[in-house]
Amino acid sequence: MGGAARDGGVESARYANPPDWNEMQAWRRLLSPGDLFIDVGSNVGAYALWAGDRGATVFAVEPGSAAAERLRRNVALNDFPITVLQCGLADRPGRMRLTSGNDAMNHLVRDGDQPGEEIAVDTLDNVLGDRCAAGVKVDVEGAERLVLEGAQRALSERRIAVLQLEWNSMSRRLLSASRVPVAELLREHGYTFMRPDGRGRLHPLDPPAESPTDLFAVAPGRFG
Repeated sequence: MGGAARDGGVESARYANPPDWNEMQAWRRLLSPGDLFIDVGSNVGAYALWAGDRGATVFAVEPGSAAAERLRRNVALNDFPITVLQCGLADRPGRMRLTSGNDAMNHLVRDGDQPGEEIAVDTLDNVLGDRCAAGVKVDVEGAERLVLEGAQRALSERRIAVLQLEWNSMSRRLLSASRVPVAELLREHGYTFMRPDGRGRLHPLDPPAESPTDLFAVAPGRFG
């Protein structure tokens, strides 16, 4: 992997020691040159650069102005096909607010009276268009369900092969719900749940209401 500004996870990824070892090893197995990978909640680009190094075409989606600027600097240091989209993703296009000053922990604000940075919001269906994505990573600090609700067409047409989803308790704070509604939404579209081991191999599991580690959702027929 090429160079990167010293921004936490990106720097460690540069030296082949990715911050999310199991998950990134899974993408090393799953992605092939020419695949489309969408990094939702890219922050400074650890996953985007990892996928780009694998030869994938990448859309790196990051709404925060400070993080997006660092992301652009990291992308500029590498000769990878990465497009930076400075916006949030949710269930519908529009404008929302994003907290500021929390670095990678910034999140959408649903109460319009709360302070934060006003951002543009689009849907994953609009970003994807009629394309197929080999992989989509969604790490948006509890708003993962909103992102998936804005991807109903792509999910129903099974044009997203594999998703990586944050599965912690953040959704309780933002949406007053566990991850159960996310699991139900994906199951309606035929997706099954898996978790990677240290070699990046995916193993089936029954998703818990929440978990400290990310889960993968796999489209029907992805593994035969």
